[in-house]
Amino acid sequence: MFHLMHKWPILFWNIFSVISIDLSYNKWQIVFSTLLIITSVYNFYNTPNVVCAMEGKCDGSLSTVIKGLFIRVVASTCVISRLVIFLKGNNMLIQYKKNIEKFHLFKPMTKFETEVLKKVSFRIVILCLFFTVPVNSYRLWKMFMMLYRLDFTIFVFVFMYIQNMSMYCVETHFTFLCFILYQKFVGINKDLMALKIDTIVRNKYPFLMRVREKYGKNLNTVDYNRDVLQTLTAGHSMANFVEQLKIKHRVAREAVKNLNDLFGVQLGLSMCSLCLFSMFDLYYHIRGIMNPTKSNILIYGWILQYSVRFGSVTILAHLTSKQALKSKVLLTDISNRYLDKNTKEEIQLFLNQICSCAIEFTACDFFTLNTHLITSAIAAATTYLVILLQFN
Repeated sequence: MFHLMHKWPILFWNIFSVISIDLSYNKWQIVFSTLLIITSVYNFYNTPNVVCAMEGKCDGSLSTVIKGLFIRVVASTCVISRLVIFLKGNNMLIQYKKNIEKFHLFKPMTKFETEVLKKVSFRIVILCLFFTVPVNSYRLWKMFMMLYRLDFTIFVFVFMYIQNMSMYCVETHFTFLCFILYQKFVGINKDLMALKIDTIVRNKYPFLMRVREKYGKNLNTVDYNRDVLQTLTAGHSMANFVEQLKIKHRVAREAVKNLNDLFGVQLGLSMCSLCLFSMFDLYYHIRGIMNPTKSNILIYGWILQYSVRFGSVTILAHLTSKQALKSKVLLTDISNRYLDKNTKEEIQLFLNQICSCAIEFTACDFFTLNTHLITSAIAAATTYLVILLQFN
């Protein structure tokens, strides 16, 4: 599957994100991750000096503390993320790819799915570069114009932006792999919808087999797999078909578990830090700590970046989980109709498997990645922003 994608998005993730199973990139990953950890430790240690140089004083005010917190939070999250990747990144990614390959043994990717995946991978990488490179480059240029020399504070900020982008790369890698699972669950649901239509026609017109074809042609508004419907119409065993869907769904669920084990720590750190950064940027903007020109361009750019990153992860994870659970609704509806004994048993086993496990993306089981997290983050950030303004 992965060899069908555009080469440069895959190269992008091999270099900046999770360790690849390709040994030629493992060496670079080790070097890159080691450099990130070293620069993170350097930034964490030099944060007080940088803040004092930027503020022109070290009075321990709230603005000084917040500016130092930015650098140290980025450094800490980057170090922890890279250490987790070192420990289990390679093994989890291999297991994920094996599960996807098992899925393709039953149903290979169609040309349309491949084209959609290429477009999504291309846009994900472009958005990552668009939301990070321009605004950070402009910030460094403004700092250089103020100092007219390569001060150590500029190097600290360069390191910080590289560390922040490395976290963004991990998020985009998760988004890409999650979208693959989204496609798999959508395909399973289309097959189940075809099975549901066939079951309805069988129950409604048990003796008029030709009516089934006519019924299918009138369902243009329903999203289902027409090839599957034709196969079932031709007399393919429904029990065997349900068993294949059950295996595909189980393999996809295992891939979800692989992504949770691989990205759980990184996503938890990213979601918390993005909320923190957005809140502090809003605090700076409201209090006018930065000058107006810099505030309008930089802060809006940073908040937009944080919002896109937070939203892309949570919304796609929510949609994938929703598609996985939609299978249970379709199976319940099919099970309520008249079916032969073998098909009933397979559907009941399928339902038991789905009900016995949680199909969701979590950040180390601390919180679930779904749309409710967005509203919770907004409420929490607003509350703490008001408290910060009162302290100031």
